[in-house]
Amino acid sequence: MQNIDQVFLYMKDEIERQAKNEEKSILDEVKSLEEEAYESMKAEAKRDADLRLKQEEEEMSSNASAEISESHIERTKKLIEKRDEYVKTIFDKAREELLAFTGSKDYTSFMEDKLKKVASDFEGSNAVMYVAAKDLSMEKALVKAFGHEIKVEASDDITIGGFIIEDKESSLVVDETLDFALNNQKEWFNKNSGLIIK
Repeated sequence: MQNIDQVFLYMKDEIERQAKNEEKSILDEVKSLEEEAYESMKAEAKRDADLRLKQEEEEMSSNASAEISESHIERTKKLIEKRDEYVKTIFDKAREELLAFTGSKDYTSFMEDKLKKVASDFEGSNAVMYVAAKDLSMEKALVKAFGHEIKVEASDDITIGGFIIEDKESSLVVDETLDFALNNQKEWFNKNSGLIIK
């Protein structure tokens, strides 16, 4: 009977040993799977974090670019407004001075000199001289300076002074108005003043 007990104990010990080995093997496998799952989750979390970081960096960069662009547009707009204000002030002042000149005694001789220079282009023509309404009072002096007969009429297009002579037959037109000269100077100033904003 003792033999059976010994065999039974031996079998029990063997079963317990194998069970412990099996348990150890299972625990080792579980531990390995847990570590593998942990590493996989850690790698996935790192990828997610890297992706989120990249997206946030791109969004911050995009927002910064938008703010810089908006700031640049606003600055450019203010510079353009300031430049236009300066140009307007300059040319308003020039216009005032030209209007003051048309009221001076030098204006008549200015007009006469200009008329003498262009008169030869209109000899024998059926031309009309257009002047500002306020300059109609100079009609006799203007016709005399022109050197031959010419019809003188007021034009609403001339607001400062000077004259336009037009020969309707030959379509020859000479514009010696101060309005035209001021406008040309404004165009020249805009191109050459160095006040171009980029």
